[in-house]
Amino acid sequence: MGDILIKAFSFILIIAIGYSFKRIGVFGPKDYKIITKIIMNITLPCALITGFANFKMDTSMLFIILLGFLGNIIMSFVGFVLARNKDNKEKAFNMLNLAGYNIGCFTLPYVQSFMGAYAVGITSLFDIGNSIMCTGGTYALASGVVGEGNDQSIRAFLRKMFSSVPFDTYMLMFIVTITGIKLPQVIYTVTSNLSAGNAFLSMLMIGMVFECKFRKEQLVKVASIISIRYLFAAIFAVIIYFCVPFSMEIKHVLVILVFGPVPVLAPVFTARCKCDEGLAGVVNSLCIPISIVIITLLLFIIN
Repeated sequence: MGDILIKAFSFILIIAIGYSFKRIGVFGPKDYKIITKIIMNITLPCALITGFANFKMDTSMLFIILLGFLGNIIMSFVGFVLARNKDNKEKAFNMLNLAGYNIGCFTLPYVQSFMGAYAVGITSLFDIGNSIMCTGGTYALASGVVGEGNDQSIRAFLRKMFSSVPFDTYMLMFIVTITGIKLPQVIYTVTSNLSAGNAFLSMLMIGMVFECKFRKEQLVKVASIISIRYLFAAIFAVIIYFCVPFSMEIKHVLVILVFGPVPVLAPVFTARCKCDEGLAGVVNSLCIPISIVIITLLLFIIN
């Protein structure tokens, strides 16, 4: 338990360093973009490849991909229903900020550090389904509701999704795994070394983008969105634990994943739908410390 606390504290410390250095001017307001590019194009893809090094998958694990997809669909529907008596912008805001999970830049570093390579493979399968919605699927639904934003053709959506290096890595390693192809061990050795900094850079980037500025009258809305999001995360966790026919090791990973924070693209898509981007940013930022506390407690229970 002491090891869990020390690791969790080190993650919080890295986030605090990123935030503090931004506030005192060591990091500029746009420097996080450089860190993001390193994560998305180098350390995260390498972490995914390393996670599949000894991963063995059977066809039943395809259901994990479906779980990631369904989690987004269900929460988008919940957001729509909760705002059924309000205007379309409220519906779109709920759909975008209740659905989705920040896996690559938040939960995966946790899983990588606390639960090992096999858990990274499980996480990657879940994030295939999650990414389909987070990279544009939920936005397409929300923009259709609100009547704003750019048109989302299937071709444009697929082009955007497959232009993501992590998503391409997911798909490549998924194919490698299901076909039984064996990559040379030297590849995994190299990617293991390159992925070593993924957790540090991800937490540092989170600290650099963290902001929490909102008006008092927005407090009820923020509290409502966050409460509903984590209430349903708890419901999903119970269903996974008692109803999903997987080993306890896989269930533990999935329970951790559903408590991940809002995707980093949620405020971007919120702005494109002409909704309150600032409020979406506050929800995004506040979910980070909440997820840290909940996931750390879950790791205590699991261990």
